[in-house]
Parts: sequence; structure tokens; C-alpha cells
Amino acid sequence: MGGTSSLLYLLMIFAVMWFLLIRPQQKQAKKRAEMLTALKAGDKIVTIGGICGVIQQITDNKIFIEIADGIVIEMLRNSISSVETEEDLKDPFAEEEEDDEDDDIYYDEDDEDIIDLDEEKKK
Repeated sequence: MGGTSSLLYLLMIFAVMWFLLIRPQQKQAKKRAEMLTALKAGDKIVTIGGICGVIQQITDNKIFIEIADGIVIEMLRNSISSVETEEDLKDPFAEEEEDDEDDDIYYDEDDEDIIDLDEEKKK
């Protein structure tokens, strides 16, 4: 009876390790392999070393990346960390258009008084 329960504990520990460590790592490896096979010329990429560039040419295991105007480097395909998408290229600090309620307020520089144009229209 004691041998069966210890075997059951070992199986439970292996199952927990499978779902917490091995399975997510396999999913990530599969996703990375799909990303590497889907590469094409013109993609904006980031390498493992942090070099950003545009793919100019792809061979079986090498890629040629343009990192500046006229500067092309040769790297291994496995050295690509990520492909930049349209969402990555958006400026996170870009101002969004807001409906500003203060559009109808005019600040008179001479009198330093605030004149509300909506109230002026009502008069």
C-alpha cells in the first residue's frame, strides 16, 4: 500500500511539472519555429542582440538584414528574437485626439479675463 501511494505522489508531481514547465515551453518553442518559418523579405525584425533592421534576403539558415541605409549584415536565422508588427510600430506616446471642452473659451490677453464664447452667443 505504501509503494502505491508513493508512486501516485510521483505521478502527481510529474503531472504538475508537465503542466507548469514542460507544456508551456513546448508551446513557446512551436510558436518561435512558426515565426522563423514565416519570415519574408521586408519584415522589420529585432535580433537576440537587440539589432533592429529590415530583412533584405533570406536563405535556408541565414538572413541579410539592412540596419541602416546601405548597411547590410549577415546573421543566422535563429538569431531573430521577434518580428515587429503594426501594433509594435505605433508610438505609445502619440497624443490621442480628445474632445476638448475648453475650445469655446477665449483668453483675452489684454484684460486677463476669461471669455466663454458659449455665454456670449446666448446674450
